[in-house]
Amino acid sequence: MYERMRDRLLREHRIVRPRNTTKVKGSAALLGIALGAVIWSCAAPKRLEPQSAAPIVSAECTSTLVPASPTPLPSATCAPKVASVPSTASVFTPTVGFKDLSAQTYITDVCTYLRERWDPQKSAPGTVVVPIMFHTVFEGLPYRPGDTHIPAEDLARTVEVARQLGYQTVTAEQLAGFLEHNVLIPKRSMIWILDDRHPDMIEKYFAPIARENHWTVTLGWIVGDTGKRPGLWKQMEDLNATGLLDVQSHGYTHLYVRPDTPEALIRQEVFGPIAVTEEHFGHTPLAFVWPGGNFTKVAVGFAREAGYRLGFTARERGPLMYDWIPLGPQEREMQDPLMVLPRFWARPELPEILRKAAELGDEAEQWSLARYAQEADLCRELCGCELPSPGSND
Repeated sequence: MYERMRDRLLREHRIVRPRNTTKVKGSAALLGIALGAVIWSCAAPKRLEPQSAAPIVSAECTSTLVPASPTPLPSATCAPKVASVPSTASVFTPTVGFKDLSAQTYITDVCTYLRERWDPQKSAPGTVVVPIMFHTVFEGLPYRPGDTHIPAEDLARTVEVARQLGYQTVTAEQLAGFLEHNVLIPKRSMIWILDDRHPDMIEKYFAPIARENHWTVTLGWIVGDTGKRPGLWKQMEDLNATGLLDVQSHGYTHLYVRPDTPEALIRQEVFGPIAVTEEHFGHTPLAFVWPGGNFTKVAVGFAREAGYRLGFTARERGPLMYDWIPLGPQEREMQDPLMVLPRFWARPELPEILRKAAELGDEAEQWSLARYAQEADLCRELCGCELPSPGSND
């Protein structure tokens, strides 16, 4: 039983035991097997053949995650070469809430995963984040499927249910820390992302909601022509000074990236907002909200090169957890889950989505606790670490 559990965890975290190897005993032998599977090099990652669950490579020798790519991209960082994940790797699959949801793991080192997963100073297993995309709020108009607006009464009901369920908002910085290293965030979290340029929506709806609940609202802001609207920069700088906003990038001109888009235009769209955001809002954006939800592998590579740590699509896939991101086929092809994160559309069903996400988190917590004893043994034998007892994260 233990042997099966160990091998399954090793598969999940990209460590594959060599075949036809004489059976060995002791911690040193197991550690040698694990380390032998991860070969470090300061060269760009080798081409990886497509897999049903393609690996994502993280470079522990730097402070950033380095995605694997079928076409090597120039990189000055040191990146590991890892074995790919078998399609049979065991990953949490919910049976309640978002039933049978398929997710991608991305933490490549089993010892790092175990330590961060159970660290009492980090987020407890089952911590869940619901990303939500907003555009406009309307009063007196019914919602129709496909609308980008949400009726004001449905927004109010979403806020009420979120409070009842104990949700809090997180910023892009907090979300990046959580997804990368399981940094402590509220157990039930949301990130509210308001796309495009809607200062009137901020002032009338989102700022009052954020102020009343001690929340933040993340903006996907388009910078290229903001100066063409008299007074808009000053208005946004004043709103940003309230501390209620978390301004991130939604492109330079809101260019929809397509496979035939010239690389020069993609570069402008991805790199252009950085200096402008720093000038007007005083910080470097770390999240890129893909205009129209469009992305390509080239664009994702440019976003990483520019220093973005997160990217958001317009696809509804499911809530997020540490080392667990629901993706569709197109997102998986990018081989970088953190740059193609899903978002829920703002619609009347948001309260039910929040309830289902809470159920998913609760089930994931129980699933994790059932694996604790085996993971503690593995951490002791393979990594030389002692995991804290469950519950010390609370």
